[in-house]
Amino acid sequence: MSEQKKFSFSLYEYHNLFNQNILMSYKGPIDERVMSVIGDNIDVLLKDNPEASKKIFKIFMELAQNVWLYSTEKSRLSNDKTIGTGTIVIGEFGNYFTFITGNVVSNEDILPVVEKCEIINSLDRESLREYKREQRRLAKHSDKSGGNIGLIQVALTAEGPLDIELTPVDDTTSFFSIAVKVDKKEIKNKE
Repeated sequence: MSEQKKFSFSLYEYHNLFNQNILMSYKGPIDERVMSVIGDNIDVLLKDNPEASKKIFKIFMELAQNVWLYSTEKSRLSNDKTIGTGTIVIGEFGNYFTFITGNVVSNEDILPVVEKCEIINSLDRESLREYKREQRRLAKHSDKSGGNIGLIQVALTAEGPLDIELTPVDDTTSFFSIAVKVDKKEIKNKE
């Protein structure tokens, strides 16, 4: 009788890991349909905090589109359309929610994005608004897309910095994640 090799992944341990403060997690291809389902899920999960729900939904739309368009990890759909694959996590911690996206990116393409995030994080709210206006003006006169205006909007919406992490995967790619905190707002009792 031959000895079978035991599968080392424990779904139970994985389940418990994501049971700690995680409201929602998704890993897979991101397209319009997935964005619609996750958007609806955000609305349901955060229905008791409508202001935070609106902010997280706006942040989700911006960051999910980045994964969809720029991830080097691709999935082929049944209609032969190829779209980006990534991970989305929403967590709840005390007086704030976290929204995190991550995906594999080309090292060549990500360095300007990291630099842009560092600029965004160095600016106060009013300077950030001016930077957004400046980037819009530049985008009108350039063949390039919106100049990462979406990342500026995420920082404005979250009212805080972009927490970025870049983890090398191999010589040409890295896993890039962006996390933002969204404060919970106190809901006053209506009497």
